[in-house]
Amino acid sequence: MPNCMSMMQSPGTLPEKLAAREKVMSVRLEALRKLRTAVEPLYAALTKRRSEKDGDQLMIGPMGIMVWG
Repeated sequence: MPNCMSMMQSPGTLPEKLAAREKVMSVRLEALRKLRTAVEPLYAALTKRRSEKDGDQLMIGPMGIMVWG
């Protein structure tokens, strides 16, 4: 999947570049929704202590989930 920077630097008119960026963002939004659907039951299954210790140290970055801390 091309990233937004390459889309904005590619040839084309500004409206074409914006349309391409919108498409990329739509794909990323759908991926984020799928990730949330998978994470919610996992997080709910963790014990309270475990979710406080580990679950809240997960960060969502542009490449997906990362462990922080």
